[in-house]
Amino acid sequence: MYVTKSIELKDTPEIMRLAEDGEELKDLTKLTPEVILIRWVNFHLKAANQERRIKNLGKDLSDSVALFYVLNQLDGGKCPLDGIDDADMVSRAQKMITNSLALGVPDVVSAHDISSGNTKVNTLFVAQIFNTKHGLEELTKEEYDAAAFLDDDVEGTKEERAFRIWMNSLEIEDVYVNDMLEECYDGLILARVMDKINPKVIDWKKISKAPKNDFDRNINNNTVV
Repeated sequence: MYVTKSIELKDTPEIMRLAEDGEELKDLTKLTPEVILIRWVNFHLKAANQERRIKNLGKDLSDSVALFYVLNQLDGGKCPLDGIDDADMVSRAQKMITNSLALGVPDVVSAHDISSGNTKVNTLFVAQIFNTKHGLEELTKEEYDAAAFLDDDVEGTKEERAFRIWMNSLEIEDVYVNDMLEECYDGLILARVMDKINPKVIDWKKISKAPKNDFDRNINNNTVV
């Protein structure tokens, strides 16, 4: 949670460089840090003229090849591609990690961690690389102003962020809140949060787990209240 807290448009406006065709700035505010990191890795793979793309931060990074190219794009002098063809995955991962240390990335993982494809460990590592040097083009004044306006346009931004981070820290299965106002309106997430705090509170017989209309959503919200 700590290392990914700045991986959002409000704190790193350059993330707007990762927008896909048809997306607006507001769309980027709804992306999870994990999705942003996946896009970021693919952004640098494309810049390196590689056809390869990743779909997750687990097994797709386990061979270290994608991360080799990302680090090389960030600083080719400190992070050469020497060792990218090493037949041994652990040895290859170690050489990739050595490159990351040269870039200034904190020493947080081992070669075995990377090669095992552990999603949480890889997410931590990729987030640390991003925080050290994201390599995204600096925004123009007009682009900065647009991103700042978007931030100011959200009522209760700081409070919403604080409660959203708290809800996510509860580590409720299949729950990750990006926008409290949009995602909590049907009562389901609020019910699950309350259930996490005290499993005796929510009567799940009264909760519609697949609300189809406002009637179902209002029943959920009344139950939560």
